[in-house]
Amino acid sequence: MPTMTQTLAVNFPRARVWPLLSDVEQVISCMPGASLTKPREGDRIFGQMRVKLGPIAAAFAGEGTLTMDEATHTGVIHGQGTDPKNNSRAKADVTFAVVEEGSGTRIDLTVDFTLTGVLAQFSRGAIVQEIANRLTAEFARNLEAKLAATAPVEEMAAASTDAVAAPVPEPASEPPKELNAGNLLWSMLKDWLRKLFSNPLPSGERVVRRAGEGDARGGASGKSATPSP
Repeated sequence: MPTMTQTLAVNFPRARVWPLLSDVEQVISCMPGASLTKPREGDRIFGQMRVKLGPIAAAFAGEGTLTMDEATHTGVIHGQGTDPKNNSRAKADVTFAVVEEGSGTRIDLTVDFTLTGVLAQFSRGAIVQEIANRLTAEFARNLEAKLAATAPVEEMAAASTDAVAAPVPEPASEPPKELNAGNLLWSMLKDWLRKLFSNPLPSGERVVRRAGEGDARGGASGKSATPSP
């Protein structure tokens, strides 16, 4: 199973973050493309994840379990889902730790996952890692927005002091009905091109390289054309 690690940070204390993480409805609403299909039953969760990648659209429906340890502020999620239309299957095991960090909170996640079917080609290499990075960032923004919307007045005043460097985002609107991975891939490509052309090779260096290459070729050809004594 491929493994990924992710870290996200929110500008609220752990005493506020931990209870919200135990509220499945609130957490799912922060995840692009995810929704519950029926109410939670104890540790069991029932939901679906809708994904769109160009012409490919998939809806993974299934169930999982969520267990949380109040003493250690850690949790484990086991989940799996299938998309009969595309004959695809997804499975994931997520462990997370909620850590106090100054006046805010850091959440460390480790994800072991398996993806089969038409979307399996995107479960390898840098693509899935970059998509995970962007999803984590969006989830963190939505989570912090929910915390901000329900924070006590005095807590908001304290948070606004720290928000000079990292302002609290506006509460998120209705989450997307599906995760459009195609948009994420396009965004990745634009970022890559921006980095590529923001650091062009200096013209002087290009001239030196060409001159060096020419000398090397000339030297090689001259040596081969020199008659034997």
